[in-house]
Amino acid sequence: MAYSNKKTGIQWLWLSLLLLSAQAPALAQPNVNAALSNTEMLIGDQVTLTVTASYAPPVDLKSIGFEVLSREPRLEVLKAERFEKEGENGLRIAEVEIKLTCFDSGYYFIPPIPVAFEQNGQPDTVRTNQLALTVRTLPVSGDSLQIQPIKGIIEEPVNFRDVLPYFIGGVLLLLIAGGLFFYFRRRKQPPPPPPPPRRVPAHVLAREQLETLDKQKLWQKGQVKEYHSELTRILREYLERRYHVKALERTTEEILQSLETVRIEEAFDKSHLRELLRTVDLVKFAKAEPPASFHAEAMENVRSFIEQTKDENVEVEIPEQEGSEQ
Repeated sequence: MAYSNKKTGIQWLWLSLLLLSAQAPALAQPNVNAALSNTEMLIGDQVTLTVTASYAPPVDLKSIGFEVLSREPRLEVLKAERFEKEGENGLRIAEVEIKLTCFDSGYYFIPPIPVAFEQNGQPDTVRTNQLALTVRTLPVSGDSLQIQPIKGIIEEPVNFRDVLPYFIGGVLLLLIAGGLFFYFRRRKQPPPPPPPPRRVPAHVLAREQLETLDKQKLWQKGQVKEYHSELTRILREYLERRYHVKALERTTEEILQSLETVRIEEAFDKSHLRELLRTVDLVKFAKAEPPASFHAEAMENVRSFIEQTKDENVEVEIPEQEGSEQ
């Protein structure tokens, strides 16, 4: 009985050693796995193929050969990303996420993906499991080939975004119309055309100018020189218009010489005109101070000369503004 128990113990010892020797290489190899995010997809959709390899020293992972997917040209690899992380008890985990798509319907087998590693200087390769992928077309109803009745137009409810362009356009039109209205309403009207020149006899115009000068009361205010300068100007202008001699740009002596060839009415003595012009020159240029009665007398002499030499047929054109001021 004791011999039998001893023999059984020895058999169990040998069996344990055999199991440990068989498991030692397996534990040293990395654990690899491949999985699809979905085993079915529609044409043009995408699925994710995840390849995971877990290993521990002294194993060194070299590469995950997902390049074998190119053997199936209808499967297109869009993107591949690799991640590394640490597990428990020194375990290392490597993952590769591969985005796949396909544009042909059918059944596809994803081949095993080789994972290359090295242990104690000896290279080795472990392959993942094989996967199946089904690519389907878009579902088509059974009566799609039959002529269908005409369907009515599906109307969407009107929202604010639909009417916004019309609202903005209406506001812009109102702004433009308002701007044009105020522009044309407040636009400055063009000035009226000037009135036609007024034609009056030369003596009438001179008479009006004398009246205006008399109302200004210049010599009464002490402006004697200004008074006689204006009085002389009125007289010289009248001489130019009445007898067509240059009187404004000439001296008194030159004016008198020009008048020698001009016939002046017999009712007026030329000596009076000569005396009037020379006396006014004395007041303007020699700063003479005649008595107050001289100023009124000079005005009356010029007025008398104009009245005695007037000619209704001698007319001059003057702007309406000038005539109104006179």
